[in-house]
Amino acid sequence: MNKILIPLLTSLLTFSAYADIEGRYDDGARWAFISDDDSKNVAVIDTFTFSYTDQIELKAKPIHLEVSDVQDVLVYIDGQTPTVYVYDLVKKTHWQMEMESVPTEITFHADEAQLAVAMKDRIDIIKPLKREYIATITDIKSPFSMNFDNGGYNLYVSESKSGKTLIYRNHDGQRSYINVGEGNVSELTLSPDARLALTSQYKDNSVVVWDLSMEMEFNTFHFDSQPWRPYVSSDSEYIVLASESGQAQVIESWGGEVVKELKLTGAPKSIRTGWIETMGIIESKGALDIFELSTNTPVQSVSLKNDLREVVVVSDSKTLFATQEGSSKLFVYDIRTNKVLKEIDTKLAKPHLLAMGITNTVCH
Repeated sequence: MNKILIPLLTSLLTFSAYADIEGRYDDGARWAFISDDDSKNVAVIDTFTFSYTDQIELKAKPIHLEVSDVQDVLVYIDGQTPTVYVYDLVKKTHWQMEMESVPTEITFHADEAQLAVAMKDRIDIIKPLKREYIATITDIKSPFSMNFDNGGYNLYVSESKSGKTLIYRNHDGQRSYINVGEGNVSELTLSPDARLALTSQYKDNSVVVWDLSMEMEFNTFHFDSQPWRPYVSSDSEYIVLASESGQAQVIESWGGEVVKELKLTGAPKSIRTGWIETMGIIESKGALDIFELSTNTPVQSVSLKNDLREVVVVSDSKTLFATQEGSSKLFVYDIRTNKVLKEIDTKLAKPHLLAMGITNTVCH
């Protein structure tokens, strides 16, 4: 055999064997982790083969679940104890880090090593793998939402009752403030290119868009009922908005032009985009409304047997997975072909949270 081919084949075989080692869940785009409302168990689903793979028993029942694709850890909180729990997806070991008070939310930095942990009037930044405490932010008032920008340069903390937003510069702790909306507002949404910050402003049923690069308000979009939290496509080209009355708009993010208006089946429960960011998908009670973002083709509605709980579009943007009310099975939808695929049994009593290391949802 050709001497050049021998090491190449050896390398390929080694890689293949390494990638398929049983229990190594270190591909963030492949493995989905599903929590159970009735137990500490998490189901592992292979989104490449559309199959159930394994079950992991955690140390607590999670209310929030995050996965680091870079460091191969699953991190979760239980909403009852002042603790961040960590599970190593490769070494299969558990540990925990004690916090000042009970965490309410967690989110990974873009480097997937640092984790922001929200508590009452406080955020701690930690490194779960190294078990390190990095920084503390206390000049904020709960309730609030928090987002790292996609490059990890800044952490944005938006107070839910005022719209006051802290911009915390991650590398040196420098602070600045803006106001994205006034009064009661939704969770903040950041465009993946870190250009825009958006929030729903409830006092007048509007969506406020702030241009972070220009440091000024970009536009405001008004609705006849309360708007859902804004959504931005993963390529940052389109803003998708929807209100409780079923009114929806698609907006070109650079000029602010409304390129599409549509009527939904009902009030929105989640907004997603997919299939290389040509399609919008809005869930309402009993239906998924699917539409092209930039054309006037009619909306197609897919009836749902069960209401959905957590909705995820995988990183290649081709498939949507969701946990369901009253079912142990995952709902699976092929965005390319507009077809509902065979459900996947999670073997859990009440599947709820669905976490992956990499998904197509970058703005939340």
